[in-house]
Amino acid sequence: AVVSTQSTGTILKIIGCVIVIVSGFIFLARGNTQNIAVGFNNTNTDARGWSEAWNGVIWSYSGWENVVTVASEIQNPSRNIPIIVVGSVSIVTVLYLLTVVSYHIVLPVSVMTSEAAVASVFGSATMGEAGLVVLAVIVMLSSLGGVQCTFLYSSRYIHSGAVEGLLPQVLGLVSTRFKTPIVSILYVALTTVVFVLIGNIDALIDSASFTMFPFIVLCCTGVIVMRYTHPELPRPYRVPLIFPVLMTLFGLFVFISPFTGDNWGISLLWVGLTLLGFPIYYVLVKDVFKIPGLAWAMKKLRDVTADALGCE
Repeated sequence: AVVSTQSTGTILKIIGCVIVIVSGFIFLARGNTQNIAVGFNNTNTDARGWSEAWNGVIWSYSGWENVVTVASEIQNPSRNIPIIVVGSVSIVTVLYLLTVVSYHIVLPVSVMTSEAAVASVFGSATMGEAGLVVLAVIVMLSSLGGVQCTFLYSSRYIHSGAVEGLLPQVLGLVSTRFKTPIVSILYVALTTVVFVLIGNIDALIDSASFTMFPFIVLCCTGVIVMRYTHPELPRPYRVPLIFPVLMTLFGLFVFISPFTGDNWGISLLWVGLTLLGFPIYYVLVKDVFKIPGLAWAMKKLRDVTADALGCE
């Protein structure tokens, strides 16, 4: 079911992009050059704003890195993972760039920055009411596939952390019927609902990208360090060092630059929320303060949850 849903979502994304691309260039071929002729007029060249723009852009292109969460299930990973990463990034880059160009051909910049559903407005402008409905449905269904993919890999992160003793054991429970990490999936669902209720989509994307980059930098730095300190370790797939070096520099810039702007307080708030993981880890997981009854309560929570959800 997961494979078929993801395949359907991917096909719908590609169909949607192709419809936008073809419609945009047909619109251009009819002599409608007034929007694209504006080019990059009035573009903000302040470097402090680049990171904010990149947060949204990098979110559109991300996803390829999550292939590592299912690496153990991929046949011949040393051959197939590089093909998957390079192929997916290349396809997405071509499709997204042409899609954005088509948007600029058809819609003025003022409309693109003010409308929440750009694809629907584009469909209405190029194909009328039918185009509005078709693109809205495609975006909705493909977004559903994206949400499912997010639940797939993010719940595995949490489950692996619990199994390795880095998170409460209750998050490592697996459904005896479906063989899936049901508790970590429900945890992701609960936190998602909370964040959706307290924030808007732009704030969520900015915060998610911003808090994600320190860990990307740490991972990339780890690749560089391990390459020189432990060159003898087997590597199913070997990454050219230029890529982790560039990603480390890019990640540091995106993470640090928001602190130079006017909204540095919000950035500091998200850093504080991320750092809350340390006290939670040492109190709930390691129980360094030996709080009376905490170990019993955590075990009881695990047992009750396992019985209620049919987990082991």
